Amino acid sequence: MKKLLATLLTLALAGTMLTGCGGNQSASQSSNSQASTKGPIAIVVPQAEHGWMAGIAYYAEQKCKELGLEQGKGYKLVTSANVNEQANDIEEMINLGASAVVLLPHTDEVSVAAKKIVDAKIPLVVFDRKVNADYSSYVAGDNSGMGTAGANFLGEKLGGKGIIAVQNVPSSGSVSTERVGSFKKVMAAKYPNIKLIDITTPDFTQQAGLKTGTDVLTANPQIDAIFSIDDESSQGFLQAIKDAKRTDVKYLSGGGGAQAYFQKINTETQPECFTSTYSPSMIGDAVQAAVDLANGKQVKKDNIIAPTVVTKDNVKKLLDEKSPY
Repeated sequence: MKKLLATLLTLALAGTMLTGCGGNQSASQSSNSQASTKGPIAIVVPQAEHGWMAGIAYYAEQKCKELGLEQGKGYKLVTSANVNEQANDIEEMINLGASAVVLLPHTDEVSVAAKKIVDAKIPLVVFDRKVNADYSSYVAGDNSGMGTAGANFLGEKLGGKGIIAVQNVPSSGSVSTERVGSFKKVMAAKYPNIKLIDITTPDFTQQAGLKTGTDVLTANPQIDAIFSIDDESSQGFLQAIKDAKRTDVKYLSGGGGAQAYFQKINTETQPECFTSTYSPSMIGDAVQAAVDLANGKQVKKDNIIAPTVVTKDNVKKLLDEKSPY
């Protein structure tokens, strides 16, 4: 019994010493690789219900491997089906003693749980969707920038005149509002002679793109381009154009960075396909920020990653046969 008490006392003292020295760990650790020894980097994300979300887990693990972090010890990735499950995952990561948390929230309803991370003095890196919590860093793509890039590309290609069908996806909230809003703003300011036709899809799936694309092509004998705001929808729109044997549709946009759509960009000649990136690979920047914070380094608070316009000219650089998205 005395030996047991002595052992427990020794462990308690060791824990106290580690806690007291936590702020100086970065000075003794190497540059970018290993995270704080307090615990693993926690990566808390939704389950992969579609391609983009599957890419999140893939690229997060790729980044962790690049940084030399071991699964379980160096990092721990957990997924959830809903807000309540994600809140429980956050509690688990706090209790585990995570050295930093990368959080892709289901919705802003996760804010209460996110605040617990901050209260526990654990660096919080929020990815893609914001929460109402004092995060250490935020990493996301530029939805408005995607709309601007698409507008400039199509406006120049069409020579400032023609008809463009513009996809709206109300269920996606700010994603649709920001991408479409900036697209229309540029069109009104720079290409006022281009007519815009609003079309609505219930979601970003290929099936929705196919159905809506079929309907709009039936209703409009002349369309010069379709401004799609998601790569998966774009594949449905492309199928609708092919099925209808329409040669008037010269250009089809996308949004995201799906490998399947990259292949279409690489091979299709009519319509000419392109996209603006909002890639799941950006999660790698969030993981890097978490590792830096865990090592006591300062990072930029808000990080908005500009989109890249992907065309036949540069798409081969982005092809990755191992990526799930």
